[in-house]
Amino acid sequence: MNEKKLDYETAYRAVHGDHDAQMKVLAYYDSYINALATREEVTADGSMVRYVDEDLKAKIQAGYLEALPKCKAMR
Repeated sequence: MNEKKLDYETAYRAVHGDHDAQMKVLAYYDSYINALATREEVTADGSMVRYVDEDLKAKIQAGYLEALPKCKAMR
């Protein structure tokens, strides 16, 4: 996560559908989402490769955006 904290106004606007605020929230959590979407794979030569599964990352981001309006703390 970014060192700078997410301010209340941005979070509030994100919960209430502001697209720019939602993008800021996703950017704030980007490193965490990347960690959740990281996969390990063994290649044919036996070495381990780590990568961010972009499809899984998009799914996590979409799920987060769907859940934002349900945030009771920001109503």
